[in-house]
Amino acid sequence: MKNLFKLLYFILFALNASCQTLPLNSLETPNTGGYLKDMDNVLPHWVGTWKGISNNKEYTFQFTTFPEHLYTFPSGNYYYIDELKGKFKVVDLITNQVLYNDLMVVNFEDYKIELSGYGNNIGYVFSFRDNEAHCYNYAEFTLLKNPSNPNQINYAGFEYKGLLDASGCQYGQQQNIPMFLPKVTLTLTRQP
Repeated sequence: MKNLFKLLYFILFALNASCQTLPLNSLETPNTGGYLKDMDNVLPHWVGTWKGISNNKEYTFQFTTFPEHLYTFPSGNYYYIDELKGKFKVVDLITNQVLYNDLMVVNFEDYKIELSGYGNNIGYVFSFRDNEAHCYNYAEFTLLKNPSNPNQINYAGFEYKGLLDASGCQYGQQQNIPMFLPKVTLTLTRQP
């Protein structure tokens, strides 16, 4: 009986040792079954609705977390990660026309904005990947915390990134593909 307890203890210890937990900003990929966890509690700051106005357009961003989201790979490897995803809406304030709106999405895979780079707890890089109709257009931008006002963030650094497959794109060049993210710096304010 004593040997059985030792064996069970060893098995539980071995399983726990292989389930590695790393901070979300780790540069290391976790072992199979591991977890990239928001240990520093960074994600809650971004969660919610943020609005800003630029060039007669109102931008509404909504961010949500997906804790312990499972990533699997063809090799059979997998790990979990706390994910921050976003969606947005753009309204032309002159015509009151909605130019873009994906605020209705709720499934993880339908969100087009995701946190992709971690700063020094001030600025964070977000990536945007559009759908097939827009040639999977890809861009990045940065959101910066306002140290003097926790209810404001600054949107900056919009930059186009490469297309997944430019050869089959009906728009010819990336800059011709409709892009509704702001290309200028603007202040976003947290909404109640």
